[in-house]
Amino acid sequence: MLHLVHKEGLPVRTGLWIKVFILLYLALPVAGTAQPKVDYYRFGVLPLQSPSKLATMFLPLGEGLQQELGRPVQFITAPSFREFMQRVSRREYDIIYLNPLLYIDARRAGYRAIAKVAEEPFTGILVVRQGGPIEELSPHRLPQGLRLGFPDPEAFAATVMTRRYMEGLGIDVDAQFHVRYFGSQDSALLALSSGLVDIIGTWRPSLRSMPATVRKQLRIIAETPPQPQMPIAVRADMPARDIKLITANLLNLSHTDKGRTALEALGFKGGFIRADDTESGPAN
Repeated sequence: MLHLVHKEGLPVRTGLWIKVFILLYLALPVAGTAQPKVDYYRFGVLPLQSPSKLATMFLPLGEGLQQELGRPVQFITAPSFREFMQRVSRREYDIIYLNPLLYIDARRAGYRAIAKVAEEPFTGILVVRQGGPIEELSPHRLPQGLRLGFPDPEAFAATVMTRRYMEGLGIDVDAQFHVRYFGSQDSALLALSSGLVDIIGTWRPSLRSMPATVRKQLRIIAETPPQPQMPIAVRADMPARDIKLITANLLNLSHTDKGRTALEALGFKGGFIRADDTESGPAN
């Protein structure tokens, strides 16, 4: 297996095409369940976006963490939510970023939350095209034969929360829509802007990250009530010193130039706050 390790650590400042090639390689399924002991940490990120966008977002954060820890941090995603959580269940990642619903399973697998995204409410949004067939999200005013897009069945904000929201309005999602899954937030948004679907579930950070030419074609028609924010968690058996260093780095990002650069890449305006691992999971 290819390891992104050399004596100076992870080469996070190489060209983006090299980053994406490595990222795609690392997204391939890993054979076997037992992983060898290594001298670097694997930072697993839920495949919310396209691999190239995730690389752009998280590599600056990984660079800061590896400098703080004094050891390489290897950024990895997965081909799907399901594959990501299978790797989590095998504890193949040392640090993980995922949604609060999936964190419930991660906690059972031996992870503990140390920080979560600050300030911005964690909500799902329903987005339609400007001038499209949907003017109002009402069970009695929706045209027949509409097409609804989601990124992944296990995308909490984009799929689970928006489905619940529509069901709360009296909309029978599977009966009133032709539902399609596109694998990532980006793909769902592009499908909507291209007219492949009439409405999608997504979340604000993904909509913000799209080019202005795409955003101006779209509008938010509804937003769900907020849920607990996206956490970063670590393996519970990680050395206490490293857990402390990672936590401090995340909480202090807004206080340094490099940290602010990392937050800008992530799109998290408020940075991170400490997560209480005893907090309840998402509301039913």
